[in-house]
Amino acid sequence: MITQNVHEHLIESIMTSFSEIVDILKAIGNEKRIYILVLLLKGPQSYSKIVNELELKKTAVSNHLTQLKEVNLIRREGNGVYEITGDGLQFIRAIEYAFQKSPTRQADKFDLLQRRGISESFLERFPK
Repeated sequence: MITQNVHEHLIESIMTSFSEIVDILKAIGNEKRIYILVLLLKGPQSYSKIVNELELKKTAVSNHLTQLKEVNLIRREGNGVYEITGDGLQFIRAIEYAFQKSPTRQADKFDLLQRRGISESFLERFPK
């Protein structure tokens, strides 16, 4: 079957690293941790800045940071400063790309542009 052959490499690759992939997905599967990654896109951030941005208790922020560090999405530099790793940046880029290029998102954009075009052509029929 053609479809099966097309996905064999993908399946094999995922299954080979399955537990590691699941750990990463668990780490980024929380909105606060995604927010931390996005915050770190701006550059290294101090622990206190992250706490203030998230408006959470320090223990909760520490737990979130630990989970992200355990899967190498962020690293702690000296003096409580955190930064996104190359892996973290790659995963954030992949998420953004997958979201923007998803067939559903593309169809929504197309529908919006069509509605906008119909509205504009309708309004052009009436002089101001």
